[in-house]
Amino acid sequence: MNVSKHFFHMPPMLFAIIIGCETISYSSGLSSTRYLVNEPEMTVGMEVTYRDGSPEYSHPAAINPELLDQVLHHIEVQPSSLLERIAGGSATIQQAFSAEQRSVLCNALSKALNLATSLETVTFYWATPRGNGLWEITSGGLYLQEDDLHMLLTNYRQTVPAKNPPQNPRKHPLSPLGESLHSLRAIDPLRQLSHSLATELWSPQTPHFIFPLKTWSTGQNPSHSPEVSASHTSGGSRESIKQRLKNLEDLRKEGLLTEKEYQQKRQEIFEEL
Repeated sequence: MNVSKHFFHMPPMLFAIIIGCETISYSSGLSSTRYLVNEPEMTVGMEVTYRDGSPEYSHPAAINPELLDQVLHHIEVQPSSLLERIAGGSATIQQAFSAEQRSVLCNALSKALNLATSLETVTFYWATPRGNGLWEITSGGLYLQEDDLHMLLTNYRQTVPAKNPPQNPRKHPLSPLGESLHSLRAIDPLRQLSHSLATELWSPQTPHFIFPLKTWSTGQNPSHSPEVSASHTSGGSRESIKQRLKNLEDLRKEGLLTEKEYQQKRQEIFEEL
């Protein structure tokens, strides 16, 4: 599979890491990210983004790779007029992600959503070398709220000068690197919206897409159910609660939750029993 000819280069062992390994690594220092994939040119992680008083996410969530593939499939891109002048000719509308790219990314994102807590956003980042000391960066995040899957494309093919894969966007995939030269748009049933949460946590210019899981699973793609509709239906089961308590304990051990916050969240989980 020659994915690099499209727009990102994948290290030789990355595909095996994505589909065959669920080992979680932890970033050092004061970072609030757990990594499922942690390579110089690609990461998929779970970053604590919860703010006191904000609605919690419906994580962990069983979202299969096929559904995530459909989400990415429904994002189109058209280069801006500036990029057209640079590249020459007229820019045509095309899918933002190729089939190969979706295959690689969706497997890791599916696992991350199933491991994420209700306080974490699933994040992703990859860097593609473009020669002449330039790197192309794509990064963003996903989270589930009720029956809606949200996706933020914070950076899409942003060009950054660097000798090696840029570290700042790698550590902060939800931080925009500047105005994009590409225009992204959603294809129904995916919708693009200006969301208060995106404005609060990130940049209001960040493309924010929402995918209605219930509508898709019951009306437009019944062949995917019941897995597609299994987003958070097991959230109240004993097994799910046990996993949430374990995740909460991990966050306390990492110093990401105070003792007071830990006890409060723990009590909320027990109240669901």
